[in-house]
Amino acid sequence: MRVTVEMHGPFQQYNKDGQRRAELDLEGDLTVRDLLASLGVDVDEPWNAGLNGTLASPSDRLSDGAFLIVFPPIEGG
Repeated sequence: MRVTVEMHGPFQQYNKDGQRRAELDLEGDLTVRDLLASLGVDVDEPWNAGLNGTLASPSDRLSDGAFLIVFPPIEGG
């Protein structure tokens, strides 16, 4: 399956060649957590993700053509 991954802030370093956006060819039935772990992200540290325009949870399954955005927690008030 092909998935587009867009990383923001410090997560950009985990994308292919440090690019903000990369298209990845993946095999298997992967979750958001699986994909992030395979890219080297410490999934036990705080992160947020959107999958196809909706806030994602770590257990959400990826599908062909998915668009995943990963960004750090937002602080402020």
